[in-house]
Amino acid sequence: MDRKSDLNNDWIVSPEVLTSWAQVRHENRTALTGSPKWRNYVDFLENILRKHGVIDVFKNCWPFERWYTSDDDANWSLVSDGQPVRVSHYDAYSGSTGPEGITAQLIYYDHDNPPQSIEDKIVVFPTLPHPEPPFDEEYLMYSTFNDYEYRSDDPFGPLFSYIDPAYSITFDTMYQLEQQFHVIAIEGGAVGLIKVCDMAYERTVGLYTFPVPALHDMPGLILDREAGAQVIADARAGKMATLRLEAKIEPSEAMQLIAYLSGKHYGTPQDEQILLVNHTDGPSITQDNGALGLLAIVKYFANIPQEERERTLTIFLDCRHYIPGMEPTHEDVSWLNRYPEAREKIVAMIHIEHLGEMDYREVDGRIEAVGLPEQSYLWVRDNQHLIDMAIQAVKAQDLRRTQVVAPERPGINGGIQQWWWGVGVLGLSEHHLDTGQPYLDIPGYGMAGFLGYYWTTASGIERWNCDHALRQIKTMTQLTALLMQAELSAIQPQ
Repeated sequence: MDRKSDLNNDWIVSPEVLTSWAQVRHENRTALTGSPKWRNYVDFLENILRKHGVIDVFKNCWPFERWYTSDDDANWSLVSDGQPVRVSHYDAYSGSTGPEGITAQLIYYDHDNPPQSIEDKIVVFPTLPHPEPPFDEEYLMYSTFNDYEYRSDDPFGPLFSYIDPAYSITFDTMYQLEQQFHVIAIEGGAVGLIKVCDMAYERTVGLYTFPVPALHDMPGLILDREAGAQVIADARAGKMATLRLEAKIEPSEAMQLIAYLSGKHYGTPQDEQILLVNHTDGPSITQDNGALGLLAIVKYFANIPQEERERTLTIFLDCRHYIPGMEPTHEDVSWLNRYPEAREKIVAMIHIEHLGEMDYREVDGRIEAVGLPEQSYLWVRDNQHLIDMAIQAVKAQDLRRTQVVAPERPGINGGIQQWWWGVGVLGLSEHHLDTGQPYLDIPGYGMAGFLGYYWTTASGIERWNCDHALRQIKTMTQLTALLMQAELSAIQPQ
């Protein structure tokens, strides 16, 4: 027994087992909904859940159109002014050129002085530089270290300030990644686009498009700053280029997996359920491996006899985060919207994403390890008891570089706290993002590492840290135990 947390260490997943689970995720990246690798990963998750006693496994399915191309550059390329160009990745869900590609004149897109017409051109978009302070609220929220209830005694950057990628690439990568230019290209009648990121090649290779757009017909490619410099020069000079992106669209099936580790009142009107939620689709080992954390929680509580489990654990593994258009596009068919009666017994929530991440920086065009975990957020609803227990759990598990945040109220310095992102926002009563999720307004916790190097398909198990992932899992297991036993009246959000 761990005296600091009252966890039974014999029931915690071992490092060896957790590593074997991570290896499955590693071998099945990129796991995008409907793909063979995604099906392999979801089958694995289901088998482990069944092994640990879940019942009433239910698969909520619906048809959708799956877009895909090759993981390597076999089906995508760029030739500019007669010279082949190193391409980092493709722009996801962006149509297809066919094997011959599209040959057209390049045109440079100056954000301060846009060209009068981009019609019938291949548009070269450089990413926008970071703004100068004072920053607007959106930049403060997405691209800086925010306020908090508590944070571990580790190096963090200054609050609400620009974070240089030489310190950590996390916020810079996110800032550039979110600059999607296909809408401009489509509205202007272009025939293709090239996005040039102000990043080293190691940061852009395999960089997956996010937020994930709906299917569209504007073929796009992504370049690093070095390869992009010559293409920018060619675009300024009006040179010709051939952009090739061969992709296919096929009918496929999406599936959300729901299962139950039954509590002592399961199947009766007295049953109360804790929702364990995350998504199963993503391009790298940690985007997303949160389901492995949920497996570990189920494994832990499976050691307790059903008659002693005060509440049921309801596992909800979503599949809409990297599907074309993301969650809002498939809102009506989602489990809790198709079956609203399933909400009635849900009284609390645990949400886990992005486990075992380490931080990286870019120095002189190289990516190197910082030597610290990627900063993590432990979100909590606005209830002081829940917040106090979260802080206690972080301390008990010696969880490094973690901020406990309650987004619904100002932090200890009076500033905004990091917004609750991911599928866990369904536990809120309202949120500033339209996620296509019903809001349950229940007590709950969420855990996620932020994302720096992990947006890329190149991120595998060699960039995953088992010890850090295990500490995150133990923290969330400890908080699940709290939700199992707590008087609901004492943990309701304010």
